[in-house]
Amino acid sequence: MNKTLGNFLTQANRDFPLDCETLDYLQKLAGLAALAGNIAGDRVVLCGCEVNDEGTRRNEGYVFVRTAGNPDGEILPWEGGSTTGGMYVRQEDMAVSANNTDYPKAYTRRSLAPGIGEENFRWEDFTDIRTIKELMSENGQLRAEIKRLQPAPLGVVQMWAGRDVPEGYLLCNGQELRTTDYPELSEVLGTVFNTAESAGGVRYTTRSGYFRVPDLRGRFVVGQHDSDNDYRTCGGAGGLKAVALKTEQIPSHCHNFKDYYYAEASGILSGNYDVIRTNGGVGSRSSDADNDGLPYYRHDTDKTGDGLTHENRPPYYVLAYIMRAR
Repeated sequence: MNKTLGNFLTQANRDFPLDCETLDYLQKLAGLAALAGNIAGDRVVLCGCEVNDEGTRRNEGYVFVRTAGNPDGEILPWEGGSTTGGMYVRQEDMAVSANNTDYPKAYTRRSLAPGIGEENFRWEDFTDIRTIKELMSENGQLRAEIKRLQPAPLGVVQMWAGRDVPEGYLLCNGQELRTTDYPELSEVLGTVFNTAESAGGVRYTTRSGYFRVPDLRGRFVVGQHDSDNDYRTCGGAGGLKAVALKTEQIPSHCHNFKDYYYAEASGILSGNYDVIRTNGGVGSRSSDADNDGLPYYRHDTDKTGDGLTHENRPPYYVLAYIMRAR
């Protein structure tokens, strides 16, 4: 499209002849200016049109709007007035007389006026035009907000209370994944969990070209610790749900047991007994001549306990562990 400039007012004596061609040119310029309004939208307040304190009236101003007669958009003046009853496109024909000739429709005046007509609009559908500087400022603020709202990094494990795993996440159930299907996650996890322990306590084996996510089903998670052999390696597992105590795990203790004993001659008892030597220094020797010892029998108390395991977990609450995969 060629661009033509009119030099009407720069001619000598400013006497450039006005004809229909010149008027057509000027009208096209107005149309081109209106097209620029599409940048801001189809219903935009360009200037003026300030709202009063009560929100019931607007001052005079200009708006850009797409109308039935100008679907590409046109700039129309708002006459000012009440905004509570709607507004419409007011169109008036203007007559001109020149050289003894009447032109009843020489001009058509179009504007937006308060009220109801053939083509109606609502102020609620119009927005104020924003400058490039304002838009850039808002864009910067939005970028900063989006940056703060970025999703968790790939490989982050989170607890999940929902019924279905959300899109882009995987259940931490030790599943085997093809590296080409999840290249970014594979790069993050590597082969750390390829031979880790499953929820059933069995070591995984993983095919070439695949990798695994951690299997956290039925597991408490503990932080990795370089100085503790139990927690040094990610993917390490241990601990028992229930434990049966061993003798060496029972605190040191004793049982009281009373037995009968009496002074007896040395060497005349047999069986499950032992003797404390007294060298004849105990008792009245009424039962034996020498009272050489204090025999006593060894007894076992009655057995108790079933050898069952005991609960080895703190109070728990079940949720699923999921990992961001995409």
